[in-house]
Amino acid sequence: MAQALADAEDAFGHLLLDFLDGRRGQPLLERDDGHVGSALGPEVFFSERGTWPAEEQDVFEAVSGRVLDVDAGAGRHALEAERHGFEVLAIDISPGALEVCNRRGVRDARLLALEDVGPELGEFDTVLMMCGNFGLVGDRERALDTLRRLAGLTSSNARIVLDTVDPYVDADGSDAAYAVRNRERGRMPGQVTIRIRYGERVTPWYDLLNVSAQELAELAKETRWHVELVREDPPDIYAVLAKSARTACGRGRALPRRARRPRARSTGSPRTR
Repeated sequence: MAQALADAEDAFGHLLLDFLDGRRGQPLLERDDGHVGSALGPEVFFSERGTWPAEEQDVFEAVSGRVLDVDAGAGRHALEAERHGFEVLAIDISPGALEVCNRRGVRDARLLALEDVGPELGEFDTVLMMCGNFGLVGDRERALDTLRRLAGLTSSNARIVLDTVDPYVDADGSDAAYAVRNRERGRMPGQVTIRIRYGERVTPWYDLLNVSAQELAELAKETRWHVELVREDPPDIYAVLAKSARTACGRGRALPRRARRPRARSTGSPRTR
């Protein structure tokens, strides 16, 4: 999904708009092997920082300078960064999500795909790829291309703050079978082809890439980035990638895990977390 969504495709945007207007709906996640499940409800995308997982709050401390918020959704990360005085450009391909961002007070929200962000928009110090949005790179090659592109759009001490879902943790039988099929097709085990349905609206099919902490480090190592910080609450992984040479080993440092919170397993969609 690299272009603006038509209204009939904007399932996520209408989910957010309904919630903002006092109507709570339930989206569905459909996978290309026929698996269908409930996606995460809309309230998460409106949550305040004090209610975020501790690991998410930890990595958010790396945000600084001029910020690019990729697929900003309801704008919760953009608004929090603005509260700290940072200049934020929030982008999304969902017209409904951009309307929600504007109505909630995000100062600069644009209907724009990450692929269309170029040097004419200026240099960024932080790139936010939260709520699973790092996975929108889709596959291994596009992940490497995206990391290299972001290196060229960011300052020398820039950070990428992201989260993902470890595809090897809490995998059920259908997840394991899907991973086997991926390997047979030459794909990374955590790559999934999904779409989101909400009422009569449904997104196009798109690829989402879930990676383990080790896989993330390996992807970063092939580009100008390295993992500076990892916080885990399995299956969720929160991480900071850095361009600077402040960590020499490139594997990053992990903070101690906190007590694990019970949760339902997510397939890792940025629109389900």
